[in-house]
Amino acid sequence: MRVRIPIMVQDPLTSEVDNIPPIEGFDPANEEFFLDGPVAKRIAVLDFHPETSEIIKGAIFQPPPEDKKRGWYKNENGFNLRKMKGKQMYDPAFMDVSVFAAVLRTLYLFEGTKYASPIHQKRDKDVGETLNQTLGRPLTWAFDSPQLLIIPRAGKWANAFYHRDSHSLQFFYFPSPKNAKEKVYTCLSRDIVAHETGHAIVDGIAPDLLDAVTPQSLAIHEAIADITALLMAFDSNTLRKYVFEKSEGSLEDSNAFSFIAEEFGQVLKGTRGLRNLCNNKSLDTKNEADMVDKYEPHSLSEVLSGALYSVLIKIYEDLKQQYRKKKITVKTKRREYSESGRCLWRAAVRLKRMTFRALDYLPPGEVTFVDFGRAMIAVDKIAYPSDDKMRKWLTDEFLRRKIISDSKKLEVQTDFKKRKIGKDNIETLLKNDWVAHEFAHRPKIRKLLCIPSKRRLLFKKELYQFQIRPRLKLEKKYDYNHPRSGRECLFKVSWNETEKNSVGHNYPDKRIITVGTTLVIDWETNEILTCLTTALSQLSEKEKFQRKESRDIFLKQLAKENLLKRGLLAYDSNGRPLLSAIQTEVIDGVMRVKGTGKFLHIVRR
Repeated sequence: MRVRIPIMVQDPLTSEVDNIPPIEGFDPANEEFFLDGPVAKRIAVLDFHPETSEIIKGAIFQPPPEDKKRGWYKNENGFNLRKMKGKQMYDPAFMDVSVFAAVLRTLYLFEGTKYASPIHQKRDKDVGETLNQTLGRPLTWAFDSPQLLIIPRAGKWANAFYHRDSHSLQFFYFPSPKNAKEKVYTCLSRDIVAHETGHAIVDGIAPDLLDAVTPQSLAIHEAIADITALLMAFDSNTLRKYVFEKSEGSLEDSNAFSFIAEEFGQVLKGTRGLRNLCNNKSLDTKNEADMVDKYEPHSLSEVLSGALYSVLIKIYEDLKQQYRKKKITVKTKRREYSESGRCLWRAAVRLKRMTFRALDYLPPGEVTFVDFGRAMIAVDKIAYPSDDKMRKWLTDEFLRRKIISDSKKLEVQTDFKKRKIGKDNIETLLKNDWVAHEFAHRPKIRKLLCIPSKRRLLFKKELYQFQIRPRLKLEKKYDYNHPRSGRECLFKVSWNETEKNSVGHNYPDKRIITVGTTLVIDWETNEILTCLTTALSQLSEKEKFQRKESRDIFLKQLAKENLLKRGLLAYDSNGRPLLSAIQTEVIDGVMRVKGTGKFLHIVRR
């Protein structure tokens, strides 16, 4: 089924100020069906009337006539929503279809799904981008349902968020402080929609992050959501042309890409955007100008997203240099901009794959920027063993921003001296839980996975039993310069540890944290490619103290703001988890915290 639908280029205010066309076309090509709403197999728009809260019909699907190849969406008056302009963008039906388009296109961006447009097909061919080749496996949700729900007008609030419990992305609206008669709709911001869709994607890959009590775990979620918005900005042909014509092919001289949620930031904060990815944010306490709050996830996220953006610029500039060396003919400005676009897309694909594949490599449970950096290094080292440029750039950024003090902190082993797991059938290990448990219990494998002794795990069994996570099969491809492909099996285990809970006298003296290990196995040879762990036994005393301290301070702040709720206090009268509550439970005098990811939308961004 084919359809042509409108998608926002940025947001209404930014388009007006910068004189950028606000809307461009999007032709999704691989959906089984389109229904009123809009509704497709994996995503569905539910539009509620802002006053009565009743579900309204939304955009109406018009199937293609016999003489047409594509259908379209129209409003209740029969007007084609693809042709709307100016104030017509505030028609509820237009908001329904544009937010639907932005979410769907974000999914396509990560799956490598080809659009119907010949331009996109040619571009995808250039970088070897095919179905599901960001992760090497299909995207899945963190909830047990095939469909992600989209609420374009969820209520009056200066916010937008992904909510796992209701399987939804919720976008709110609010009166403009400058003109009370005008409303700002977060669903009309391509950045915000892509950002929240990014949260849903990340949650499907690494669901432990939204239950973590380590601030940097939540900051990883927020940073990757910002990177998702950045990649979606790159994906706009209209925006790329505008940026390169204005900046003459420079990323560092342009903020149209690096600023996130321009209209939202301008209206609420008086700044160009909520955050700027082109930054020098650091964990260095001596650098007052660029220092961030080390215990606040939103603030922390700027350090990681800034580091990734800087790496992207280096990849981009390196690719441009390669093009200049290959092409001796005289270049016009137009050709330079065209080549800049090609280099930008290839750089984005390289960063996208490295970043999101690292989420797959992350050990379960509590993680930090260092753990994520090591996962990125491992991904790149396995994929491109003889090309270490990206690994050096990433290490330099982590050093510059004081995420690490020594480059050795990011070193990972990726050969294990050709050690094999044995003669096990990988397919059986993937599908059979009993075989997986038997494998993990082998003394050598158990030691490699850093699983604590059986005696420790049997104590208070309900808390300390180790868990075998679902195994994953990855079939990866690399970019145009590296035609190799790889098939891997990810084997993950997790278990609970206890640590002193220094939150306050109203809380138990101990708390549970989840840690674990990821083992990456070559599908063809049974060789161990890498092993990444957050086991406490592998941390120095200094690292243990620093991680525990960050959790203590973060939980104290949540308690101070009365966000930690115990038992039934975390639920409403209908038994549904409160949006403004982070659940705690106490078992045998030990506290466990769940749903800390709500902090990402409880506070104003």
